[in-house]
Amino acid sequence: MSTASIKRGIVAGIDGSDSALGAAQWAASIAHLLHEPLYLTHIVPDGAVDADSDAALTTAADAVHAARPDVAVERTVGSGRAADALMQRSESARVLVLGHTTTTEWESMITRSNVVHTANHAPCPVATWRGEPAPAAVDDRPVVVGVDGTDLSSKAVEHAFEFADLAGAPLVAVHTWKEHSTLTYGEASRFSDWSAFREHRTAMLAENLAGLSEQYPDVEVTYSVERGKPDVVLLEQSANAQLVVVGSHGRGALASAVVGSTSQGLIHHAKCPVLICRN
Repeated sequence: MSTASIKRGIVAGIDGSDSALGAAQWAASIAHLLHEPLYLTHIVPDGAVDADSDAALTTAADAVHAARPDVAVERTVGSGRAADALMQRSESARVLVLGHTTTTEWESMITRSNVVHTANHAPCPVATWRGEPAPAAVDDRPVVVGVDGTDLSSKAVEHAFEFADLAGAPLVAVHTWKEHSTLTYGEASRFSDWSAFREHRTAMLAENLAGLSEQYPDVEVTYSVERGKPDVVLLEQSANAQLVVVGSHGRGALASAVVGSTSQGLIHHAKCPVLICRN
């Protein structure tokens, strides 16, 4: 989760829900790995008086201290629209951690979900804490990263390697392909069967990630090249992972519904936490 040197601290959004409480505990384990402070942040609407703010932050801080007494914790109360306030905090954070969204994909198109909007537009990586049960801390299960060759994908791969290295976990690099996309470039015509094409793409994937493999020699990397839609394949991979890492183009909910969005699907349906990377 490499970011510019001015980025400091892990920010966890606290709203009094069980999901936010679990996200704060999970965020504390990341803060521990990165030797960063943890900022527990509660947002209230402009002009509102929220007597529950202190209680929610105290409960979260107590849970964090019980699990990670070595992590420095600060509590802050912000005001305004939750998504806007979280976006502001993300400008100086190293990672922003939120509980899972409570809206469906359809509802997110109609009414803006704070989690979805922040994850798809924040300048820092945003983790949404998901799973049944969602993990209370970082563990040694695989980290899965989606790779499609774009700049955003490259950023996601960098963050995934760093996370896997810090956690002492293996990394699964996933690349998907569909027949019509290969035929567009005529690449598939060189192969007599799809197994040969898969081997070719796997070799390309390993070559593209070779530099990071050298930078993180302790990370065991597995390459998974599968025919299918990226959101479907990554959702399947999430069942056995501790984290899925993807890039986001920052599309709005409606545009994502029309053209498709891997990050949008994962935010709503993944079986483990999801890290969305932009800049």
